[in-house]
Amino acid sequence: MTELEALLAGIVSEPADETRWLVLADWLEENDDVRRGELMRLHRKLLATCCEPGAPLERAAWHSRVVGLIGEGVRPCVPQKTFLLPGGVSMIFAFIPPGSFRMGSDHPEGYGNEKPVHRVTLTQGFFMGVHPVTQSQWQAVLDTNPSHFKGKDRPFETVSWDDCQEFCRELTVSQGGRFAIRLPTEAEWECACRAGTTTEYHFGDVINPDLVNYNGKHSWNGSPTGAERSETAEVGSYPCNPWGLSDMHGNVWEWCEDASDEEFYTMSPAEDPVRNIDREMGRVLRGGAWGYIPGYCRAAFRFSNGRGSRRDMIGCRACFRLD
Repeated sequence: MTELEALLAGIVSEPADETRWLVLADWLEENDDVRRGELMRLHRKLLATCCEPGAPLERAAWHSRVVGLIGEGVRPCVPQKTFLLPGGVSMIFAFIPPGSFRMGSDHPEGYGNEKPVHRVTLTQGFFMGVHPVTQSQWQAVLDTNPSHFKGKDRPFETVSWDDCQEFCRELTVSQGGRFAIRLPTEAEWECACRAGTTTEYHFGDVINPDLVNYNGKHSWNGSPTGAERSETAEVGSYPCNPWGLSDMHGNVWEWCEDASDEEFYTMSPAEDPVRNIDREMGRVLRGGAWGYIPGYCRAAFRFSNGRGSRRDMIGCRACFRLD
């Protein structure tokens, strides 16, 4: 095990120990890229202050610098796990530590089911796919590919919630049952997407087609209009968030584990919320897609569909916990 691998493993074992993160930032500055260390320090500040009622005035500057560093091509340094799938296909997951964030949005142009904005605490860390499941990954596990927009590095789409459950079961088996692989809960998805930010998108409050694959002919919150791609893009074509997760906004909708409930936020528990499954209820979709307007691609936007729905705008992202 290298020194860097040991530092990352220590973070996974004790993610609440802030010293471990700062030691890693020191190591990056001394042995890798000083900007990666800076990115980690700033991200830790965003995470530490995202729930404060009176957020520090410096938050906006921290956030802007984080976005700028990622835009320069600086890669976030986070613990990861890589699965090797049949045929030599790899699947990478990034560690999202336990912590708190503010879920929902009170933006004037938001929707009622995004309210009230409420503090949520995830008591356990989890590993999240660094991008939506690709066609090569899906085919390696299930040996099928009914996606409309073909491409091994494009997201798998035209997939139902039930199909995703089968994929997660088979992926679990392929890894020897070491981890219970599943879809993220709605709260896990939004926490991973926000990555300590409190804006409408993880890069700010204004979107543009250089940052997200969506219907760029439309504007939201004063955003500029631009190109409409009209199809999926290869995963990772746009800047990632501070956890190293790409395509959290746009490209394809992502199924979540939860049943859809418009009123859930009014009764949601403060810790590890998940809407219990009811076979008659629809399932939550998050993130927006290539053919949707920018307001639907926001971190807080909640969408849903029937569990059997298959469309060329719907895909998924897998996750698991070490327990």
